[in-house]
Amino acid sequence: GINAEYGREKWSFSPFSGSINNGTIYGRGTIDNKNTVFGILEALEHFLGSGKRLKRTLYFAIGHDEEVLGMYGARVVAEELEKRGIRFAFMLDEGLVVLEEGSFSGYDGPVGLIGIAEKGFSTLELFVRHAGGHSSAPPRDGGAIGILAEAIYKLQQNPIPHMFGKGVEVAMYEHAARSLSPFMRFLSSNLWLFSPIVAAIQSRVDAQRAQITPTLAFTMLESGVKDNVLPYTAKVTVNCRLLPGYTVQHILDHVTRIVDNPEVKVHVVNSNEASSISSTEGTGYNLLHYTIKEIFPGAMVLPGLLFGGTDTKHYGRLCDDVYRFAPTLISAENVRKRFHGHDEIMTVKNYAQTINFYYHFLQNLDRSFEAFHHDEL
Repeated sequence: GINAEYGREKWSFSPFSGSINNGTIYGRGTIDNKNTVFGILEALEHFLGSGKRLKRTLYFAIGHDEEVLGMYGARVVAEELEKRGIRFAFMLDEGLVVLEEGSFSGYDGPVGLIGIAEKGFSTLELFVRHAGGHSSAPPRDGGAIGILAEAIYKLQQNPIPHMFGKGVEVAMYEHAARSLSPFMRFLSSNLWLFSPIVAAIQSRVDAQRAQITPTLAFTMLESGVKDNVLPYTAKVTVNCRLLPGYTVQHILDHVTRIVDNPEVKVHVVNSNEASSISSTEGTGYNLLHYTIKEIFPGAMVLPGLLFGGTDTKHYGRLCDDVYRFAPTLISAENVRKRFHGHDEIMTVKNYAQTINFYYHFLQNLDRSFEAFHHDEL
């Protein structure tokens, strides 16, 4: 998991206390994602306690190591299910949330986002080995650090072009069009003509740009041991996030081409390809859409892209449609600030909504949603 002991003094309450203050729960995991685990279990207990039974089979799989790629949890469970020959109609995991009012450009109300795909990732290392020596006579190329710095600069100056029109954003704007402000509705309803304008608008905000662009982030630097010694090596770690259709090989080719220096060695540390894009027309999506509207009646419900990774990377081969959603009502600012951050919080009211969402999800599971029409379409 994410170490809450680091920076513990920045928490208002102990990160493992589950303290409740003024209707707000404080603690590591309140929104990522003990809330969904306990919400599911509470809902199931109430559902079964009321004497209700499902007509179709429902599996619950709760792993313990998603934050470290789920290799001993979800992967093992998925392998066992595959051995048994089990296929699922659809799958629901943690993921996107319900954004509070004012978080979505052109719409004033809350927005429920169902993740129909998630980005892949690739961790790359760029490594330079150099002769080193005394800093009093530095080489013209800047040595290991200078060469690596130039590679980083080139990658910063040559970002990967956006892929607007090839991914989840098309479905998102199509579903949203009817509910947006007149100007945004006009643009969204005519993407065949206005895609460049919408892409330019999205590209101005980091979080929105990441929806339409594979990204690179320089996360760790390592070099040098003394202030007057030229280091023999320099290394930077690059965390890359990949859109559906943009592979690990694509990012490797891009980095190699832009750096264009045989002294900079590039290799993949670990990786996982982006997911496929799930349907917005089938039973699973329609069931989620309907249930979100029940619990958050004023919300516009849209398909979206999850930037982070989930355990669905292991389960995806067991079904065609995988959805990523948690009934967490949160502001866009707190998505950036609270997930994996200090003072992770959830209101008591929203925790009750979480239980209620999963209870209604169970109730609605046996309903037919094949001919369901979204009110945004």
